[in-house]
Amino acid sequence: MIWTIIAAVLVLSISTWFGTKRFIKLEQITGRKFLLAGTFALFIFLILRYLNDLGYFPELLAAGFMANTYASISGFFIGAAFDQYKMKKNLGDIEYVNTAFISDLLPNLIALTLMILGIARTSIFDQQPITPISMAAGLSLMSIGLYAITLRITPEFRKKGFVILDREIPWKNLISYNWHQEQVIELEFEYEQTIRIHRSVVAPEDEKKVEQILAKKMIERLEKEADS
Repeated sequence: MIWTIIAAVLVLSISTWFGTKRFIKLEQITGRKFLLAGTFALFIFLILRYLNDLGYFPELLAAGFMANTYASISGFFIGAAFDQYKMKKNLGDIEYVNTAFISDLLPNLIALTLMILGIARTSIFDQQPITPISMAAGLSLMSIGLYAITLRITPEFRKKGFVILDREIPWKNLISYNWHQEQVIELEFEYEQTIRIHRSVVAPEDEKKVEQILAKKMIERLEKEADS
């Protein structure tokens, strides 16, 4: 068991580093890619299960494999959550975010539920023995919940830029904005040398505040361009 724990800690550390690099962005995950990844994971699981039935993949090895798999998931989301937090902190204080129940409170409640389930999965508070698998599995759920807390469905306006899910867009990259329809703001911006358009819901009582923030940022950008 000691080698399983050592290997899991090592995998956790390496995957945390990979998570901070965020090689994969949420916008890159399409339905097709998700389905292919899920199919591949299921295929690997079935092969290992078949090898286990034949006696070529013993329980001890299987336990180590699952513990390390959970540890890699945990590390990746812990690293991604840390990098997301650091990115938001570098953008400065929040100037506006939609705090409606569906867009703000509900996702956070789901994230907290995952974290609570993760704590329960570790078997810390029940009579079941604590194992590397139970700890790693619980940590993976908690890390996913932790990462989910750093995400917001609607844009988060900060002092130096705005955040859409896990994308950081400096205010200088905001090209234009307009009201697509009542309570729906449309942002046109440059991201990774590509012009993007994002539409988001704005509460009726927040429309004036959003208009003031965006108008101010556009004026500041134009003034900087004129001075340069």
